[in-house]
Amino acid sequence: MISSRKFIFISILIWTYLVPKSQTPLEAFHGIMQPAFGARQAGMGGAFQAVGGSVMDLESNPSHLARVQKTKWELGSSFHLPTIEYNDTYIDTNPNRSYQNNMVENPKAILPYIGIIKPITESISIGFAMYAQGGGGGNFKNIKRITPDGRSINDTFGNTVPLIGERNLAVEDLNFRFMTMKSTFGVGIKQGKFALGLGLDLVYGFMQLKRTYQDETRSLTIPGGIHYQSDPAYTVGGKIGFSYDLTQNIRVAYSYTTRNVLPLDGTMYVDSYLPERAFATRVSRYMIWPDKHIAGISFHNDRWIFDLDLKYIPWSQSFNSSKFRLEDVWVRTPFGVETNAFQFNLNWKNQTIIAIGAEYKWNETYKTRVGYSYGNNIIPASGVSPMLGASIEHHLSTGGSISWNNTTFHLACEYGFPKKTNGGKTSDWTLSHSVFSTSEIHPLQFSYQKTMSVFSLYLGMEQYI
Repeated sequence: MISSRKFIFISILIWTYLVPKSQTPLEAFHGIMQPAFGARQAGMGGAFQAVGGSVMDLESNPSHLARVQKTKWELGSSFHLPTIEYNDTYIDTNPNRSYQNNMVENPKAILPYIGIIKPITESISIGFAMYAQGGGGGNFKNIKRITPDGRSINDTFGNTVPLIGERNLAVEDLNFRFMTMKSTFGVGIKQGKFALGLGLDLVYGFMQLKRTYQDETRSLTIPGGIHYQSDPAYTVGGKIGFSYDLTQNIRVAYSYTTRNVLPLDGTMYVDSYLPERAFATRVSRYMIWPDKHIAGISFHNDRWIFDLDLKYIPWSQSFNSSKFRLEDVWVRTPFGVETNAFQFNLNWKNQTIIAIGAEYKWNETYKTRVGYSYGNNIIPASGVSPMLGASIEHHLSTGGSISWNNTTFHLACEYGFPKKTNGGKTSDWTLSHSVFSTSEIHPLQFSYQKTMSVFSLYLGMEQYI
């Protein structure tokens, strides 16, 4: 058994030591949102809206809290292991300006969760949970490039550089990270066959973007690179959910989670040899984490649980563009002028996700699960980039549980099948590598693509107190 005081202490330890490690890049779930929250849910492909009974109902539908009759705590984590393959080609009439890249990255992401549910009366329960919501990123090094303005190293630095000075080739490094985490306080109230739940979300987010250029020997840093780091961002949101038992075996449910506006003001360094630019300038910006609708229906008897969920996420209202506004006019454009404002055009589309899952109870000790989810690709060719450039459509999962006394261990494995996306000729990524001046604009000479898959392992433990 574990006391409430010990539970709070464990929560702080997990959030202090595991969450910082999870700041490695992760990508390409359904957009940048995990397909499932919790090990039991993951085994059923994320189809859990009309099932309930987990601490992670605080993420999806807090009305199910009211159906928990004994105090329980739960903790666990997902371990995501994506494979990211990036390829690009630039073909020029001058072979010395042509290049090709073929890169494979295997980042890792650890996203923990922990929570507790406590009944107050026979019809009212409260709960609290902390969990990683989602995120995205990319980390690529030594990408072959032409210098940002197409000039030789000698012309860039206004000096004669031995051996490499006449060349205009460079290497580009790109590192992007973004993550949101939530703490949710919730209450569930049950009256007969109907249950209503409310949740208050306290949201934390951060973002980091580094993009730098160096000569081929990595001896010189070419001006124009950017280093952005957001301040810690905090905001609030909420959710409401209900569930209703149509019959003894059939339940329907619906929930709505509000969008979150994250103030991602921060600082930015711009690579330059001018002494007045040796310090960071302030950046003003924000990002909207989208709202979410989920409806579900489940069937259950003594052995089986089946659930079907429909999810709708209006990404287009949040991820149309990402704007940065600097206090100083330091960012160089491909046309040679400098500006204090720039943006990434994402052009994401709205998404409908369907998830279906089943659980079979062999006996009081063992349960097995299987699930599948599909979400349409939300990123058009004009929004593809190594940073956020693919949305896996098909996920297949399986899992199970072992229980004894008041303790249960959950395990689930999930695989997101490879998804390939081709970049467009008018995307920001294409233009940033094919526009060198007002007289050198060659988007047709640059092409790129990105392929992604992900294997995920979920572990969870719950115990009634």
